[in-house]
Amino acid sequence: MILGWKPQSRSRVTWSTFEGLALLQVGPRLDFQLDKLPSLMSRMVPNLNVSVTSPVTDIGEAIDTRRGQYHSTRIMAILENQNSLAKFEKILGVTPMDLYNPSPRADGGGFVFGEARLRGRSGIVSTFRLSGDLPSSLLFDNRVKKEVFHELGHMVGLDHCSSLGCVMYKSESVGDTDAKSDHYCDSCQSILRELRH
Repeated sequence: MILGWKPQSRSRVTWSTFEGLALLQVGPRLDFQLDKLPSLMSRMVPNLNVSVTSPVTDIGEAIDTRRGQYHSTRIMAILENQNSLAKFEKILGVTPMDLYNPSPRADGGGFVFGEARLRGRSGIVSTFRLSGDLPSSLLFDNRVKKEVFHELGHMVGLDHCSSLGCVMYKSESVGDTDAKSDHYCDSCQSILRELRH
């Protein structure tokens, strides 16, 4: 899901220079090892310095007790207000908690796999609906990587892509996540190169 979505033109867009991206656990213990991601993320977005940082575990103010889910935008606000993360230009959290967003753009607020501010500072990915009844941890790991790469793409300025051969394809189900590619398509890579200059 994209917060602050605007139509993306193919014209030149200003790139934000990275001082660094904090990648961290949000909430209780994760069912995924974050240390698998930094080198992969740096390959997806060249010159991106990714640091796995200390977890942020206190996200109680983001829970909706009626729904039993956490409000994704509220979690992003919590991350942006952490003093320990002030030195990072970008923050991407990964949580095992179930996320929702009540925005009409979030399909009525049922659930979201993740959310990021378009060209913004923060993003969050949930592993909650990615595990399911899996025959292997490799499939789960691939799902998490795809959703992390997707939200990272939004953070650096990429919109949703209509190509199933692109990680920026919008997943509305785990089946969509399994079917889409784990990399940016040629068109999105071209936009990314434009954004970097």
